[in-house]
Amino acid sequence: MRNDKIRRFRPRMNKFRSRRPSNGMKNNGIIHQNNIHRNGLSRNHVNKNPHNLERLVEKYKNLAKEALSSGDKILHENYLQHSDHFTRILSELTLSKETHTSKEKNDNAESQNVVSEQN
Repeated sequence: MRNDKIRRFRPRMNKFRSRRPSNGMKNNGIIHQNNIHRNGLSRNHVNKNPHNLERLVEKYKNLAKEALSSGDKILHENYLQHSDHFTRILSELTLSKETHTSKEKNDNAESQNVVSEQN
């Protein structure tokens, strides 16, 4: 090997043989999409588990108390805004679950009425 020659990487001859699939490129009939939300995480990666949201609200309230006791009012307000944000997400989640369960109850009641009318 010659040490005075600058070594350059060879360009890939086939751009389709890269290890990472590009967004939306078909690979043997499979469409890869990189924007699918996995594991219940939304765009800002907040888990939609109500227990985790409750813990986050408590965490930020405790941090706000600590910041206020240390005399940092700005950090106190920041933590309170975070706790309010997660409280809103939790209330929206419970509201959507309540409407979903009430819709299911109405559908079940209607289907039972239809079955009883048929008998």
